[in-house]
Amino acid sequence: MRQRGNVLRPEAVGVGGVVLVMLLSACASSGAAGSVDRLGTGAPTVAGVNPITPSGGSVNAGIAPTTGPEGSAARLVLKTYQDWWQAQTQAFGDKDSDGIGLETYSSGKALSDTLVGLRQLHDAKLVMTGAPRNSAVVTAVDLKADPRTAVIEDCLDVSDWHRVDAATKAAREPVGRVNRYVATASLRWFQARWLIYDFKREADRTC
Repeated sequence: MRQRGNVLRPEAVGVGGVVLVMLLSACASSGAAGSVDRLGTGAPTVAGVNPITPSGGSVNAGIAPTTGPEGSAARLVLKTYQDWWQAQTQAFGDKDSDGIGLETYSSGKALSDTLVGLRQLHDAKLVMTGAPRNSAVVTAVDLKADPRTAVIEDCLDVSDWHRVDAATKAAREPVGRVNRYVATASLRWFQARWLIYDFKREADRTC
């Protein structure tokens, strides 16, 4: 049964490879959000950035169950998502980072896209400063699937996250970048942990 309640939200996020690709060129939309069950209660606070309140019901329309096995799984899912963004914040802010720490939280396309974005940033001799803000909720948890799966829908605001020259710190923002959009992360349970294997942005969906 679906329940509405407090939303599980990581309080702050960092920078991501797919987001970086968006910033390096004009964004095109991709992906679609899905929902099965919903989930919520407060996540641990992370200092730095306040979460966004989605506008007009364009994202995060509901949440999955907050109790039982699904509730426990969803809390772990959001913790993974939060840690993934924090790892990206560090990687994209460091001109010498190889992004190896991202393997702890992601795999597949999510990992490869992020590493591509990091390499593009290094090749352009740029780093990211600041951090985006988010408003993420778990919209699906399937503990009967093999492997188990979960989906997070997020409203990302990158208006305070900037591309700068690694040496001079001069701004190097692309023309026509999208500052706020809906994104969807898909996760799987693998070797006793949740991993993000896909991350899609929908630049044409405001939030």
